[in-house]
Amino acid sequence: MLKYLNLLFFFSMPIVAGSIAVDGNLNEPEWETAAVIENYYEVSPYTLKKSKYKTVALIFSNEDGIYVGFKNYQEKSSMMSNKSMRDQTPETSDQNGVGIDFDNNRSKAYMFQVTLADVQADGIRALGGSPKYDWDGDWEVKTEKYDDFWVSEYYIPWNVVLMKNISSDKRTINITTFRYIAKEQVWINSNKTNGFRTDFLSKMDSLEINNFTKGKLNFFPYVSKTYNSVSNFDENKLGAEVFYNTGTGKQINLTVNPDFGQAESDEVIINFSAQETFYSEKRAFFNENQSLFNINHYDRYSVINTRRIGSASQYDCSSEVNENNCNDAKKNYSDIDFALRYTQKNNDTEVGLFVAQETDEAYSAGRDYYAVRSKTTVGNKTYGYMLTHVINNFADETATVNVFDFSNVKSKKLTLYTDILSSEKNNNSGVGFRSQFVFKPTQNSRRSGSIVYFEDDFKLNDFGYLKRSDWFHLGIGTDITKTDFVESSILDQIDFGIDFNYDSDTSGNSNPLNIWQKNEIRFKDRSRFELMFGLKSSGKNTTITRKNELYPFVKVKNNFSITGDFEAQNFNFWTYDWRVSFDKGDKYDTWDSKGYSKRFFKIAGKIFPNDNLTIKADIRIKKEKEWLNWIDTNNLATYDLKQKIISIDLNWYKNNKHEIRLKSQFIALEAENPRSLVSNYSGYLTQGISEIKPFTNGIASFQVRYKYEIAPLSYLYLVYSKGGSVYDEDNEKDTSQIFKDPWEEASDEVLSIKYRLKY
Repeated sequence: MLKYLNLLFFFSMPIVAGSIAVDGNLNEPEWETAAVIENYYEVSPYTLKKSKYKTVALIFSNEDGIYVGFKNYQEKSSMMSNKSMRDQTPETSDQNGVGIDFDNNRSKAYMFQVTLADVQADGIRALGGSPKYDWDGDWEVKTEKYDDFWVSEYYIPWNVVLMKNISSDKRTINITTFRYIAKEQVWINSNKTNGFRTDFLSKMDSLEINNFTKGKLNFFPYVSKTYNSVSNFDENKLGAEVFYNTGTGKQINLTVNPDFGQAESDEVIINFSAQETFYSEKRAFFNENQSLFNINHYDRYSVINTRRIGSASQYDCSSEVNENNCNDAKKNYSDIDFALRYTQKNNDTEVGLFVAQETDEAYSAGRDYYAVRSKTTVGNKTYGYMLTHVINNFADETATVNVFDFSNVKSKKLTLYTDILSSEKNNNSGVGFRSQFVFKPTQNSRRSGSIVYFEDDFKLNDFGYLKRSDWFHLGIGTDITKTDFVESSILDQIDFGIDFNYDSDTSGNSNPLNIWQKNEIRFKDRSRFELMFGLKSSGKNTTITRKNELYPFVKVKNNFSITGDFEAQNFNFWTYDWRVSFDKGDKYDTWDSKGYSKRFFKIAGKIFPNDNLTIKADIRIKKEKEWLNWIDTNNLATYDLKQKIISIDLNWYKNNKHEIRLKSQFIALEAENPRSLVSNYSGYLTQGISEIKPFTNGIASFQVRYKYEIAPLSYLYLVYSKGGSVYDEDNEKDTSQIFKDPWEEASDEVLSIKYRLKY
């Protein structure tokens, strides 16, 4: 307690700092008067033991911003400093970090981290979530190695984030500091918590500091060229981004004619289900200052999914006079005229406006996107409202969604969340609802539960993402952590968890009950083993027939699964992990079924021969018997499925200026021995008469990206991408040919260059 009183006293003192050089050398006189934090505890594994690694954090502020300096004591031979991309926090590099809640409302903390390789990571930890490292702030940090310790030195300017405007000369913030020791694979924290625990925000320490304001205007012009040698698409673009923080609680972000050619490729996912695959946003502009607009619930829904902006255009070439020209003009993306985001904080209220407009084309028309958001904090309660509106100029349609969200931090043990949603599209309206609680009766236990309800006519996917409508979900789970092992034990931590999920459509047709039980064991040598059991009861699959009015569901059988997952410790320059999973289902009585089965195997490895190079590779093999797939209307089929995936990633760095990233994935899928099935009115599967053919599907995705840092946040990008997908029916191919075809018959081979500067 005394050290925090000292902190309070220090931050209240008027300090006039001279010129501070952020160089990893804490030799300026201001550091001698800085506040000190030096009590740290193990929080991953969550033993709460006092750390054996001495760590000293020094903190002071002046009119420019907050300065944080860490002295991390350990032998020089044990220091690890493998390089990585920005916003990655690899387990093979020592790290420091500080989390700051600038508004003292415990609803959001900004995370500033650095590895010993001088790689920055910055993210946002919102209430009810986990850290998301998709925000790039304009701040400085530098590390330096010494004989028996290493230093990280931070400069966090006042205008790095949007803070509420305070008229007084004092501001109260919440703060926490943490460190990662790579050799031990241990996280330590000054507040006995970590960013993935529900009590992270509530345990941050409050500090009163001198209040300063500082405006900032950043201008990012760019020029780019893209050429696709397969389609002969050739494009030159010129655009810009503008970020203006007034320093008085207002911020404007604007992008004009944006280009996103430097964004990394998505993970390749083959999806035969009725649910759309959700892809995270990788474009920098749509991640910057976007947290106010984030209303979501795990992977079930997100009110705004910015990946919709710039997605594939719509065409109706059959109605065009020049149908061939229309077909030749088709693109799998839409250009964007501009996107604008305005946010403002007044006391305990935050408001925002988001607008984006796509470009009209010769044979299509762009969409317009609008969002208005407000959020007010009153004590421990937060009340919010958001309106989204989409105008589809090509289809002459509009879609509107209203959301009222509420959170209540009842205590440090209990938090409640509620979202009430409504939609209006094509004169059809629908409603949705989510209520959730998170309860921590003790430091080592957690209980949570949620109810989700979406009407069949609820529409969210014009601007947002909804896993499924016509849905009722009830889930409850509990987790227990055990860390009190004797000194001689090989065990460090065990996490037990069990989750129960009930799902149905809104007519009461019950889906299979789903029970998951997991046991994660962490050993003292820092290896991990996870054993999971899953049980699905028999029930009605209400999504596979795509809401067919006559055949709305299919009755499916029991299924039991067991999964083992092992992650080895980091050896001198390499590590590995593996995963095996087995599923077994009962056989059907209404057709010649032998029962569902699935086997999955994965082996992966990573080598890091030096600090500048990391190579990762993995092989995944899946085999399924009686894999059930929808064909059309009431026609279904089972196949014997074989899927093989090979992934190779490479990252190389030099001098923190040059970065080469290679990301590749190759998939070979074989669906053999097809059998036609149909569902009757009661959902029972019987033998069908349709002709079902076996098929193969090969997918290749390859990207290599070179990035050169001209100056902080100013880059030159050179990107080469190649990929394709080949689908064949009734075609005898071996696995090697399925891998080769999409590479040899690529649908895209793209070379792009982009030059982006910061002013």
